[in-house]
Amino acid sequence: MAINKAVQLTNYHTGSPKLDIVELPVPTPGAGEVLVKMQLRPVNPADGFVFMTVYPGFTPSKENANPIAGLEGMGVVEAVGENVSKFTVGQRVVGAPFPSVQSGNGTWQQYLVAPEDSLVGVPDSVTDESAAQFFVNPVTVVGMLNVLNIPTGEYLIQTAAGSVLGRQMIQVCKHKGIKTINVVRRAEQAEELKALGADEVIVSTEEDISLRVNEITGGKGAYGAVECVGGDLFASITASVRAGGTAIIYGAMSGLTAVFDIPSVLFRGVTIRGFWLIPYIDGLGKEERATYMQEVMQLLADQVIVPYAGEKYPLDKAEEAMAEAQKAARGGKVLLEG
Repeated sequence: MAINKAVQLTNYHTGSPKLDIVELPVPTPGAGEVLVKMQLRPVNPADGFVFMTVYPGFTPSKENANPIAGLEGMGVVEAVGENVSKFTVGQRVVGAPFPSVQSGNGTWQQYLVAPEDSLVGVPDSVTDESAAQFFVNPVTVVGMLNVLNIPTGEYLIQTAAGSVLGRQMIQVCKHKGIKTINVVRRAEQAEELKALGADEVIVSTEEDISLRVNEITGGKGAYGAVECVGGDLFASITASVRAGGTAIIYGAMSGLTAVFDIPSVLFRGVTIRGFWLIPYIDGLGKEERATYMQEVMQLLADQVIVPYAGEKYPLDKAEEAMAEAQKAARGGKVLLEG
């Protein structure tokens, strides 16, 4: 009898869950559902928020004391329920997202059931490693650019430009004709990012960000910004955006607070807004959402977006994978396989 190995967050609602490897029954797909045999899953910063029990995209009920971790991943169709017409056994798929994640039935398990309408097929030209990273980063990149609506030839400024998402932002902006100003902490990242397509790189430990942006843009400021660090750095980013521009904050790498200069924002009409993928997607119509997901998958198929994959760990080494993913300057995205 087949078993379903899973990474369980034991005693989740205590606020300090314990990570355990457990064996569960293999689920059976119902009508309109697909059984996916999971292959690869990235370890994202958001998974850290899940482990801290503060991530609003992972909210198991009080009755579900031991939920299964994992926010995204790629798998192969193992079986289909009645009335499934879009997918066949053996086809590679990703969740956009997997709906069961919200209730605590995540992707860090060997088998997962999902409605066929929640899945996107993976073209042959997309590698397993790229497909596994389809949802959290690439979909976020395209969504934030849709919100900012930056004209061709204008500048976007971003922080953590050397991160996996930051590199993908450079790739997509290059494809769309948007210029990028990329903020990093280490000088050795500059040439690497320029080779990837970055127009400008600012080393925050060596340069004044707002002064450099003023020089680069001829005093106009960046058309828009995406920022994921927080803290004092956020003030430099909001000061670097044009009058009437928008600064999106989508992460909290340095802590849960961000600082900004009130006059710089108030008197220049700068908009500060958050971007979180789940409500953004929920606000789209069915057809608009499908078009959006296909656009992102095509960017992967055309190798406009080339996700940066790092070390792979077996599923039962999830704790070690989490530790590796949290290291500074670790390289590509850590993946869980099997």
